[in-house]
Amino acid sequence: MLVFFGKCQVLQRPELDRAIALLKELAPEAERAGVVLGFENTSSGADNRYALDQVKSKAFKVWYDVGNSTFNGYDVPAEIRALGRDRICMFHIKDKGYLGEGQVKLPEILQAIADIDFQGFANLETTSPSGDVEADTRRNLDYLRRLMNA
Repeated sequence: MLVFFGKCQVLQRPELDRAIALLKELAPEAERAGVVLGFENTSSGADNRYALDQVKSKAFKVWYDVGNSTFNGYDVPAEIRALGRDRICMFHIKDKGYLGEGQVKLPEILQAIADIDFQGFANLETTSPSGDVEADTRRNLDYLRRLMNA
């Protein structure tokens, strides 16, 4: 996972172009090693597609964080569909508080993930509002399972 948010956030195209130049150098090594470089960021889907088109490597994909994208005002289901299955290596599933009670529209997001027939992994990147990590994780997983089985 390559982290490009917070202090490492890519805010403007020149910053993205500098990151792309470095990623172009790393990608062939990653390919030889059988490693995928997961690009997690707060950039738009258009900027992510631009980065992928510039790097041009099967070893460089987006690590898509549905919370980061929601909190930055992006249309997450549309972005997932535009990126497509082959350009996403992983999903972070999160919201502020419990899943299903914040801004992240998980039913629509899960539908978009199904629409692109994504077969990879997703992980929870959630907090523990009650302080009981096990109970809060179970609550979030139960919510996701209900959505996925609906």
